[in-house]
Amino acid sequence: MSGAGSRDARADEPRWSRGDQILWTYTNPAHPGLYDQRPVTVIADDENHLAVWLESGTRMLHHVLADGSGIRTADGPARFGAPRAQGLKRWQGPGIVAVFQPGADYSVWFFENREGRTTEAAPSEAAAAPARHDSFYVNLEEPFTRFDRGILTSDHVLDIVVDSDGTYRLKDEDELEFAREAGMFSDEKIARIRAAANSAIDDIRAWAFPFDSDYPDFQPDPDWPMPDLPAEATWDFDAS
Repeated sequence: MSGAGSRDARADEPRWSRGDQILWTYTNPAHPGLYDQRPVTVIADDENHLAVWLESGTRMLHHVLADGSGIRTADGPARFGAPRAQGLKRWQGPGIVAVFQPGADYSVWFFENREGRTTEAAPSEAAAAPARHDSFYVNLEEPFTRFDRGILTSDHVLDIVVDSDGTYRLKDEDELEFAREAGMFSDEKIARIRAAANSAIDDIRAWAFPFDSDYPDFQPDPDWPMPDLPAEATWDFDAS
């Protein structure tokens, strides 16, 4: 897997084409060998950003507790320090456009909002109307790196929820503290994560890219097949 480099060094990296299928992968140093891996379709890939589409219903790898139960069933620091296993599930949430920028400590996710469809049209027309992606989510994480089949990063727990009018709020501050107590992050790392959150907030206030992009109106090509996990993927618990 390739390592992180400068923005200029990335300018000559091979690019994926629109419609290519890749793996969006999170690793966790506290739980080596386990993955949060999401097969996605490339929307755009250039020297300034990578945008991918995660379709609802996609099979994906995720972390579970050692007995197969959900991570969030654990309390406090155990949510991050308790033994884990590899799980398989289908993404049941709305479709997501995820945008990654070289060197950035966060990605921006645009969640499809089917309840936002036009209601003034006849019911049959409303059902066919495209859904907007008007719920924005800033995921704090390591700057992404590329490998031959996709991208690799590591989640930093703290997130920012952004409304379409630009208002925002921090999410999971309590979980960030649990991660620190579990030894997942040092105090120095916590400070860097919060600095990255402040940088993201500056971009939100400026309504900088990708917030000012056309991605809220993105619709996937209907001919795109749903991506799947690699044939060699393995897991301990199947909830798909």
